[in-house]
Amino acid sequence: MSEKYKSLIKGHLHDLRTSAAFAKSNGLYLLLEYVVNETLSGRGDTLKELVIGDALYGRSSPYDPKIDSAVRVEARRLRRKLNEHYQGPGKRDAVRVTLPTGGYVPSFEILSAFARPEAANEVDEVVKGRTVDLAVMPFRALSGCERQDRFADGLTDQLIFALSKRSRLKLAPRMMVFQYKDRPYTVPEAVRDMGARAMLYGTCRSVGDRTRVTVETCDEQGFVTWSTQIDQVTSDDLALQDILSGAIISRMPSWLLGTIIRDRPLVAVVS
Repeated sequence: MSEKYKSLIKGHLHDLRTSAAFAKSNGLYLLLEYVVNETLSGRGDTLKELVIGDALYGRSSPYDPKIDSAVRVEARRLRRKLNEHYQGPGKRDAVRVTLPTGGYVPSFEILSAFARPEAANEVDEVVKGRTVDLAVMPFRALSGCERQDRFADGLTDQLIFALSKRSRLKLAPRMMVFQYKDRPYTVPEAVRDMGARAMLYGTCRSVGDRTRVTVETCDEQGFVTWSTQIDQVTSDDLALQDILSGAIISRMPSWLLGTIIRDRPLVAVVS
């Protein structure tokens, strides 16, 4: 399995952790995380009931399948949870993980279609090693508080969505860029792994109702090619994310946007 496929799967695994299906099912997520990571590490053939039992449910004594059914019971629950997710909120996920009945080695399916028709081949472009135009990296909250961290994630997500609607740029998928959140990386390494021509990243900080966002883009070597800073006043986080994403796009130079769709209005900006 290629490293790009592994990156997609690991990014999807991270997304599942906060999904509705697994947000309150930490035990099932730990089982899923264990079997996925063992498989991606090349140890899928060792995933037997006894091995999983000792790793996750051994407690004070070795796991004994003859008297303990925890692995079998939890595996059945995990299959139901995955099915629940992919039939509901995750029906358009770019990656699907399944746990075959009677076994513990997960299988992976990489889908080429997203919810948005204009991004139909987004995953294929990346996993086949083709170049994408821009990777919008997770914004970083300078305040360090949990609310601002969530706001930074929401701004990142909204900017990716807005760019996908208002330009024809080939963007790196969300699940790929969010695997770099809170993880050290160098620009050359990240753009090489994602097959990106350029990277956009930024910071945000708030004092009272005033929020300041600083945004930069860089080339494949990490040299800054464009930057801007935007101040906005509002206490409504969702409205602020919409306004800021529109402001960023409206300030991006034409050479960076490339084939921007000019007949679609951008969000009005007050800065």
